[in-house]
Amino acid sequence: MKVNANFRSFAGVNFDATKYISSPSNGVNRFMLDRIGSERARATTIVEFQPNSKFPEHEHIGGEEFLVLKGTFKDQYGSFQAGTYIRNPIGSGHAPWVDDDGCTIFVKLLQMSEKDHLTQPLYINLDNQKGEPTEFGSVSELYQNEYTGESVHMCWLDPGMTLPVDDRCLNGEELFVYDGALTTDGECYSKWGWLRFPAGSVRTSLIAGKEGAVVYRKTGHLNESAMAMEKIQISDD
Repeated sequence: MKVNANFRSFAGVNFDATKYISSPSNGVNRFMLDRIGSERARATTIVEFQPNSKFPEHEHIGGEEFLVLKGTFKDQYGSFQAGTYIRNPIGSGHAPWVDDDGCTIFVKLLQMSEKDHLTQPLYINLDNQKGEPTEFGSVSELYQNEYTGESVHMCWLDPGMTLPVDDRCLNGEELFVYDGALTTDGECYSKWGWLRFPAGSVRTSLIAGKEGAVVYRKTGHLNESAMAMEKIQISDD
């Protein structure tokens, strides 16, 4: 299966709850943003856990990165409420479940390199983050890999402010609207909207909506060198 699998071109998707696809686990649904592969896939997905659902225990053979969007995500290591950023390194594993409140996450699978300083899961509660002031609002660094060039930031944009183009964009940029809205080229990406700009491109301005925007931003991970360093290489020709 391929969804937005051409990493040399721009991709942008607005969330649509009517387009969830059932997963093999009962009560767990997927809204696919990009994907290469079937069940063993390099994937970026919004995953909905319906109330009292669960997912079988599994190993993260290529790592797992996710942001809790709604409800409470639970596994044998803890309970993680909306606004929690988590990185589970290569070789880790868990058996997630949710209670009556259900849960929705933004998750990236099979996209990590073994050249990573993290050997234990990383948990960051965004409510406890004090972003550094910027010209557009504030920003907080969540993760940085100096070897691969990957970096992850959370950006809080004030209403009408522009997320600037910087050197981080040169090796690819991916954005997920956690809250609020972003507009680029006349297209509005509202809450849970997703954008991916390829390495080597010069993106246009990204402007926050009238209520501002809270944006997950990943950069430096979409050039050929960084993608070749991902431990698991998936092809679906």
